[in-house]
Amino acid sequence: MLYLKDLTIKRGSKIVFYNWSTKFKNSQITIINGKNGAGKSTLLRAIAGLIPLEKGVIKNNSNEIFKDQIKWGENLIFIDSKNGLSKDLTVYENLKIWSEMRGWNVGDNDLQKALSSVDIINYKKVYISQCSEGLKKRAALSRLYLSFLFDVKFWLLDEPTNELDKKSIILFNKLIQRFIENKGTVLLACHSLKLFDFKYELLNLDLLKK
Repeated sequence: MLYLKDLTIKRGSKIVFYNWSTKFKNSQITIINGKNGAGKSTLLRAIAGLIPLEKGVIKNNSNEIFKDQIKWGENLIFIDSKNGLSKDLTVYENLKIWSEMRGWNVGDNDLQKALSSVDIINYKKVYISQCSEGLKKRAALSRLYLSFLFDVKFWLLDEPTNELDKKSIILFNKLIQRFIENKGTVLLACHSLKLFDFKYELLNLDLLKK
């Protein structure tokens, strides 16, 4: 169980969450829903450790996650809406360098499997600067496949289906289902709930703000 207790989170001078508590069950999918500005991205970035907490604690079971932030970072993959890709590298090079930055020794065969998991293998030599927004999204999501090779237990995904076509959404659903079967936990922020064919819990931040 991921426990968020008495959180206060600010973005600039704005208080986005004040003295707020919730929890997320492990080994399941929670979709974080809400209008623009409701705090979806802020919440994911705070859990990922990219936004400092003004107040409160986050625990994974009984362990405060930020007491060892390096270990917590190794335990998750965070993909935000900007995808985190270098436009000066190819699709393949982006994935390879990203895995190396994590300290993962991933062979060429597994990197190609990761690209195939989102049907982007035919674009592996294409520079990100030449990719459509849909291809960029698939290039970022190919990282998720590497979870199955290493001890990653959490996916934090901010609008992962933006710019995806129908076939890509089907492949993304398959990745999530496999991750859950492997006891992974997914926190996924999005606007639309019509794109998913798996069971999920729902956290509606619009209701929270009322």
